[in-house]
Amino acid sequence: MVKPCFFMCRCSPPSEEPDTITRSGVLREQALLTLTETERLMLDRGYKTRGMVFRENFWTRLAYHGYREFGGTGCLFQPAIEEIRGDFVITCRDAADRPVFRTTIARSRVKRFLTTFEKHLADAGGLTIRPIPLDLIFDVRMTADLDLKIRPQLRLIQKNGEYRLLDGIDLDRFQYGDLVYIPELKVLADMQEMETVPAEWKRDAATVIRRARIPAFIEKYAAELESGRFRPAPDVRGLRILRNYDHVEIIPEAIDRDWCRLSVQYGFGNSRISLAEILQARKAGQRYIGTADGWVDCHATDLDGFGALDDPVSEKTPSDNRTGIRLSKIDLLRIHAVSAAPVNITGPSDHVRWIKKLLAGQSVSPLPAITGMTAELRTYQQRGTEWLWFLQENGFGGLLCDDMGLGKTHQVMALMRCLRHGQTGGNPFLVVCPTTVLSHWENKLREYASALTPVVYHGADRNLPAALSGCDVLLTSYGILFRDIHRLRQVDFTLAVFDEIQHIKNPRTKAYDAARQINAPVKLGLTGTPIENSLADLKALMDLTVPGYLQSDEVFKKRYMDEIEPNLKSPRRDELGRLIAPFTLRRLKSTVLHELPEKIEDIRTCRLSDDQVRLYRNAVDSRKKGVLEALRNPDTPVPYIHIFALLTLLKQICDHPALVDGNVENYSDYASGKWELFKEILAETIGSGLKVVIYSQFLGMIDIISDYLEKTGVSHVVLTGKSRKRGEIISRFNTDPHCRVFVGSLRAGGVGIDLVAASVVIHYDRWWNAAREDQATDRVHRIGQKRGVQVFKLVTEGTLEEKIAAIIARKKNLMNSVVREDDPDLLKTFTREQLMEMLALPSQHPAAGEIRKVAIN
Repeated sequence: MVKPCFFMCRCSPPSEEPDTITRSGVLREQALLTLTETERLMLDRGYKTRGMVFRENFWTRLAYHGYREFGGTGCLFQPAIEEIRGDFVITCRDAADRPVFRTTIARSRVKRFLTTFEKHLADAGGLTIRPIPLDLIFDVRMTADLDLKIRPQLRLIQKNGEYRLLDGIDLDRFQYGDLVYIPELKVLADMQEMETVPAEWKRDAATVIRRARIPAFIEKYAAELESGRFRPAPDVRGLRILRNYDHVEIIPEAIDRDWCRLSVQYGFGNSRISLAEILQARKAGQRYIGTADGWVDCHATDLDGFGALDDPVSEKTPSDNRTGIRLSKIDLLRIHAVSAAPVNITGPSDHVRWIKKLLAGQSVSPLPAITGMTAELRTYQQRGTEWLWFLQENGFGGLLCDDMGLGKTHQVMALMRCLRHGQTGGNPFLVVCPTTVLSHWENKLREYASALTPVVYHGADRNLPAALSGCDVLLTSYGILFRDIHRLRQVDFTLAVFDEIQHIKNPRTKAYDAARQINAPVKLGLTGTPIENSLADLKALMDLTVPGYLQSDEVFKKRYMDEIEPNLKSPRRDELGRLIAPFTLRRLKSTVLHELPEKIEDIRTCRLSDDQVRLYRNAVDSRKKGVLEALRNPDTPVPYIHIFALLTLLKQICDHPALVDGNVENYSDYASGKWELFKEILAETIGSGLKVVIYSQFLGMIDIISDYLEKTGVSHVVLTGKSRKRGEIISRFNTDPHCRVFVGSLRAGGVGIDLVAASVVIHYDRWWNAAREDQATDRVHRIGQKRGVQVFKLVTEGTLEEKIAAIIARKKNLMNSVVREDDPDLLKTFTREQLMEMLALPSQHPAAGEIRKVAIN
């Protein structure tokens, strides 16, 4: 170094000897003589200014020394790489190219140093000191052991856009922050993009992905592998995760009455994988299975419907056969249902025919001739009986969900006759139904299937052994079912039929539990509304008739309810439709419209009278405050009991003020807009010579209507839950030409009876459940009706009746989307906002009794 003693003198502390003069002491005295007034004051108080501290700093003395020794000519910094350790060294040289000092720059500060002293740098030994673009790419290849080897490579990007791959760079030794030194080129290259490299990958050595981890690797880095930073070999480029099979092949090997051994193969392009392999992998906790075209994801959406098969099927899988598995018929139907891809069945012709018939819902043995029936089945009823025969032949239960009035009873009677074909005796059939329908079943059996002997097991003096003696069909109610299940479960029945099965849709009820205990190889449910509120209704009914088929409640909720109910366009909707199709049969009236006369619905609206407005406002004002506060607070439980009581009161006010005042006998003292509308429609109907059916849910309203008919001289019958001799009441209305009007409650007269003598239906008040109204209407619009049917639904404008009608009209899609029916919602399915809307005060109204007609075809 040049004059090192001068540098030491200038930078060393001043001498403590009073007579010794040093360069550092002179510099100190010079600094004191040049202090400003402010600096002197601060120094006297023991403080220093920034300037004073700066001048005493080592680096300031170093700069001063350099200036004194080398003058204004300056010096140059010469960088170099020490290739053994990789240190970045800077040598400072004066104008005569003499070394002044040498220092090592910290690796993290190299780039900053080069940027700061850019104008004072000199090339040496061919080292290029200008950073150039460099990035890191990865070469991906398959090893002989079918592992993936990911080898990092540096890519030097040149000015013309071309690049050069560099191998063997020791990044630990030659990396300086974002810069890397390339020995063979003697250049520093900038590689900022390396920051985006996944942390688990090695940047200075190869990363090996073992075969078992390759699918997860592809799943995680699929996007990166498609980017330009990866160079996959041809055999790696085609690797992918396979989730959607494009075809299914079923090859039956052996068939027995209740099971079959077969091979089920799923095709993914040119590769195939068996159902046995999928189930075995799932049981072992293995998610992916390797094929020539990629890895099959055993938990993919297309394959996750096999959850119910895992345990039973894998246990049945023979150890000497990887593809052939033993399945029950139910399992085979489930596999076919969840498959959205084409299914090809090959193998022995008799086996193939058996499989195809099973999947198509067709029985192997033909339906016997239906004898002992006094009425010929219609075409669709014949098809329904064939489907019931298919269920019986295979030991399946099911749900017959035809529209009300299409003859579900007739189809079941035909099945019973087929099962008795050529036989005498045998185990009896069981029919369980609501009490109000018992006489309907007994009359239908005696009228249309007189060869079958029905016995009603009901009443206080019931005797089961006596009832079963010589009995073909045992008829009982749901109430008797759960009371006498300890006796009934000891009887072996050929067939158990649950009519209006929606009555026991709640699995927590005693009737539902009793129905499960009935001993019958086949259980059939009859209903026009398999879904009343949600898909949970369907699940409960299927669990009773086809136990275990829809898996657990938790699985069903997650897979179907949570997917379908918020979004009716969900793909799960179609899958569920396919899944239940073998065990449900649903025909709408529209499909057999050519066999039924037309039905026309009119919604007739009116306004509240002054009496009604007063009562309505008083009821809302006095009761709604606490209810609305609870509805507005999402954390407060909805007070359904109080809401229902208030809404029921409001509906009574809409019907007639006399119902609220408890003065039904003097109903003529009150004014009601709906009553005036009703009398007008009734007069028009009676004047036209037509018979009419009138429904109301309030017994007081039925009393008012009956009294009015009595006073006006109109012959009529009344049917409520308290009525005795229901059969005689219904028979009189249907056969007596002088009996013009049938008045009934929706509960008592809405199911299980025929009222085809009428051609007009009046719903005096709206039910909470639109499907119940439709069922009641279908007592008139059903097979046997030869006239067009006019249906009037009376609605009071500006009240909750109008709001209920609007809400119900907007909620008729759920069941149609799954089992081709509508979605009648009950009170608890309304939202808080809808409930608050119902509790609003009535709108302004014109003169009492004003009527407006709205026709809906």
